[in-house]
Formats: sequence, structure tokens, C-alpha cells
Amino acid sequence: MRAIPRPAGLLLAVVVATSGLSLAVPRADAAPESNVREDVHQAQAMLLQRRLRERQRSLASLNRRADARDRALLGRQRVLATYGWTGDPDRVTAVLPLASYSLSAGFGLTGPLWEAEHGGQDFSAPTGEQIVAVAAGTVTEVAEAGPYGLRTIVTLPDGTEVWYCHQSATDVEAGQHVDVADPLGAVGDSGNATGPHLHLEVRPEGGAPIDPYDWLVAAGVTP
Repeated sequence: MRAIPRPAGLLLAVVVATSGLSLAVPRADAAPESNVREDVHQAQAMLLQRRLRERQRSLASLNRRADARDRALLGRQRVLATYGWTGDPDRVTAVLPLASYSLSAGFGLTGPLWEAEHGGQDFSAPTGEQIVAVAAGTVTEVAEAGPYGLRTIVTLPDGTEVWYCHQSATDVEAGQHVDVADPLGAVGDSGNATGPHLHLEVRPEGGAPIDPYDWLVAAGVTP
């Protein structure tokens, strides 16, 4: 076999070496595929973490609102129970007008103490005992009313008037909306009264009075 001349052989070796080198070395600006995949995974992980944090903050906010509502609901539940309502606070229709009392003169009684039949239910209690609204409505009168003494009238949405009589003080004024168990005033003996008590009257559509005891029982509370 004939030997390749030295100059030609040297040139071929340089070409082969140079070609091999150019094939083996990657371009400086080309990122390896594995690095690209890793960057994508990191970006996805960061996005998921951010979304998780946002969801955790949202859940924490919801939990705080739920806790606040539960605490408020429990507080209202206790208030309503103080005035005779032990059911669902969202379904309350009526409560008793006093937290502590004893029943005295009932509806329909006659005698020298009254000019006609007794038109309400009396709740005996010490002077100053807080009176609350038995049902939600609008205060339509706060005034001295002769034998009824200092009287507050609350008109309910269906037109029923509830009279709170013989008060020693009042906490509301005409035109004010009151909710169930909102404070109205205080027990007293103003007007025609032989001692401190609340005289409660219930008058459907502002007409003749009916028995407040039966009305309260029908509304879900028993004096």
C-alpha cells in the first residue's frame, strides 16, 4: 500500500480533528433540554404555591367571619332565652317583655280598680326593671296617657298595636324601628297603678284588645 504524503496526511488529520471538535461542543447560547424542563417545573411549583397561599388566606377569612357570626348568634341566643325564646334565633317571632316578673291581673277582669274590663296582662316587677319589645315593629307613640301612665305603643307590620304602660322611663321615640327584645323602657307605677308593674295590651289592627297571654303563647312563648 502506498503511504500518504506527510503534508496531505497532516491536513486530513487537522480537518478530521476540527470537524470532531465542532460536532462535540454545543452552542454557547443553547440551553440543555434538561435545564429547560427544570425551569418549567420550578415555575409551575411556584404558581401552585402562590395559589395555595391565596386559598389558605381566603379560607382563613371565611373562618373568621363564620366564627364572628357564631359568636354573635350565640349572644343573641342567650338574650332571647332570657326573655323566653329557646328556639332558633332566626325564627323568633316574639319574646316576653321582662326577664323577671310575676303575673298579676289578667285579661278580662272586672272590679273597682278598672273603669271597664281589664284590657291587658299585668307583669309585676320592681321599678326600673328593663322592658323589651315583645315583637319587631315601629314605635308609633311615646307619651303620658292618663290612667295608662307613661305609655309606649309599638305597631307591628300586620297593624297590631302592642301597648307598654305605667313605665317609669322610656328608651325609644316615635318613628324608631325596634327589633325583638330591644330595650323600650323601665317598669314603673305611673298613671293608675297600685304598685310597679307593666300593663301589656295587644290590639290587632289598633282595635279592641285581646288576651296578651294567649297571643304570646300562640307566638311561641309562655309567660
